[in-house]
Formats: sequence, C-alpha cells, structure tokens
Amino acid sequence: MAKKDLRSVAASLTPVASSYPTQNVGAAPRAQTQPAAPAEPIVQFSFGLRKSLRRELQHLAADADVTMRAFILDALKDKGLSVTPEDLLDLRRKG
Repeated sequence: MAKKDLRSVAASLTPVASSYPTQNVGAAPRAQTQPAAPAEPIVQFSFGLRKSLRRELQHLAADADVTMRAFILDALKDKGLSVTPEDLLDLRRKG
C-alpha cells in the first residue's frame, strides 16, 4: 500500500474546504463605513438532559465538526430563532 503525501492531500482539499464555513476564524480585516455597534453581552443559559442524550449531542456535534453550542444554536435557528453567523463562532480560548 502506497503512502499518501499529506501535503498533496491538503492541497487538493483546500479548494473544497474554502467553500465551507468554519468556526475558527481569524480577525478578517473589514472595511467599515460606520462605527461598529457595541457587541451584545453573552449570558449563560443551561438546562439538564440525560447523560446519554448529552453524549449523543456531543457525537452529533463532533460529526458536524462544530461545537455543541453551535449545533444547538443551528437547531434553534431551524425553529425560527434569529441566529447570526457570529453566534455560531467557536468562543473557546485558543492556547
């Protein structure tokens, strides 16, 4: 069995990957004509669910390559919640 060159695999996947959204975004420079509105504060909200459901949620989110928070927000968006793309960003600290 021949080994694949990971650089060639990454290079061939780059055009495909660029068409998909990502949660891990860098600060992209934006041209602003107006001052940005102050960010709305994020508040904590929690609810309980069975351990097996939490585990299933974790697997579904991992399969979708998103955080559990983004997975839940996307489901709520499908039900009519006004979720923005910024709401779906990964807020975990890097490092």
